[in-house]
Amino acid sequence: MRRLLSCLASFAALIATPAAAAELTVDAASNFLIDATINGHRVRLRVDPETSGYIILNGDAVARVGLRRSLLRSRTQIGPVRLDGWSKVAELSIGGVAGDRRMVWIDRDAVDGADGLIGPADLHYDRVTFVLGAARPDETVTSLPLAFVRSAGLSYPLRLGEDLVQVQFSLIKPDSLATAAAGARIAALFGGAWTGPPRDQLIEFGVVRPVRPLALATPVALDSFRFDRLLVRTIDNRGNLDLPPEPDADPEEIVVSGSRQRALFALTLGLDRLGRCSRLVWDNIARRLDLHCPGT
Repeated sequence: MRRLLSCLASFAALIATPAAAAELTVDAASNFLIDATINGHRVRLRVDPETSGYIILNGDAVARVGLRRSLLRSRTQIGPVRLDGWSKVAELSIGGVAGDRRMVWIDRDAVDGADGLIGPADLHYDRVTFVLGAARPDETVTSLPLAFVRSAGLSYPLRLGEDLVQVQFSLIKPDSLATAAAGARIAALFGGAWTGPPRDQLIEFGVVRPVRPLALATPVALDSFRFDRLLVRTIDNRGNLDLPPEPDADPEEIVVSGSRQRALFALTLGLDRLGRCSRLVWDNIARRLDLHCPGT
């Protein structure tokens, strides 16, 4: 759900991307890091499937590289929290291939242990392989065609009735997270019930939001890839949808709620589910993500 929006996104889309070549492998042991340079300054970027179509930098990296703000601003929205930032076009070089790319940043760090983030669709390789561990004999391969939107990155469109849930994949987030609207729709269709009390959860950029664990009587299937547990961001982008009731709720109880944001159907699968996989392979030509994971 890491969405970075440029005020003139169409302009950023005109920046050329280098031609594809060969393959790149990144692994969990190195936190999926790659070496790069920005305007000739060395940086380390973490590759993550959830990253938007911009290079997202930490503030100290921006200062070290010497980037100056352009007139094009950036922003990200996390529930009701809006974070405004800046952007600048700079030369990015990875693996000997250089090209101008738009960098974005805000006053909060985007990632620990790296200078910034980059998505696999923005790399010049034919394939990007994320190695999480050793292959297992009970693995199956799930191939998912993904759509790319520069402001949001890669996502799989999951049709649930009349709604389309945008499913993203994160090797940074420890837990799978759904907006309230997506959680409500999934709970209604797959027999969802709360399995614990509400708690606060770090989402990204240091923003903490209320979440609650949800278990499903029937797993959600993305082809052969299934999941039956997730955290729901209970008050973020619910619209007029109803979340599951309390298991001991009084049917005559009167509940008063405040204003609601528009419904946003978004879900990020995190390491609680993807961590069981041996690898994820992004095919930059076919625009497909292959999940090598044990059966459920």
